[in-house]
Amino acid sequence: MPIYTLKLIDRYDAAQDTPVFIFEKPAGFTYKPGQYGGFTLINPAETDAGGITRRFSLLSSPDDAHLAIVTRVQNSAFKRVLNSLLLGNTIKFAGPSGNFTLHDDVTVPAVFIAGGIGIAPFYSMIRYHLAHPIPQKLYLFYGNQHIGCAPFLQELLRLQHEHPLFHFIPTMDRADPTWSGETGFIDNHLIKKYVEEIDEANFYVCGSPVMVTALQETLLEMDIDEARIKVEDFPGY
Repeated sequence: MPIYTLKLIDRYDAAQDTPVFIFEKPAGFTYKPGQYGGFTLINPAETDAGGITRRFSLLSSPDDAHLAIVTRVQNSAFKRVLNSLLLGNTIKFAGPSGNFTLHDDVTVPAVFIAGGIGIAPFYSMIRYHLAHPIPQKLYLFYGNQHIGCAPFLQELLRLQHEHPLFHFIPTMDRADPTWSGETGFIDNHLIKKYVEEIDEANFYVCGSPVMVTALQETLLEMDIDEARIKVEDFPGY
């Protein structure tokens, strides 16, 4: 697997305690939306038992001129060092890897189920998909604690209004009074409420290990064939 040295060229906060890091894209680098890579700190000022490498899904679309990742701020040496990187600093990258990618048959709808930071691979898939004339129906269920910790919420709402084949269903566990959308956790009732093609669609689940396990069990209890379910989890480190 190729190893690259990436230069940090920009950063911003996508939500509460949720920074986005933007790196230069190596010449000729290609990947599929949904893939990930290993990011390794170079001579970090501190380390802990978690080590100096972490796996991140690529947030950016293959169409973008850069590579980007998004993460939650956590109390680990890796996250502290990553969050302290200055523009122009570098990090090692190995990839791309993974097969958490969209199926090829555009006649089969895709149902994405994301919890929090699990939005990352779907954000890449959706942006790439909607930028190309692909006549495929997409659903995105997106669960967060509250509006302030939901990265890319407004952009996804805008994309739904611009693309009739993209159906966006955000839900908040602790909604504030200004929220008029769905509330509570993503469950079988919410999925059945919005997805018309449950017996035909392929399902993709990404989030914390607990959330992914629970949703995978829910989908199986809905008699969805295991072959139509793909999962990826984001351990909290």
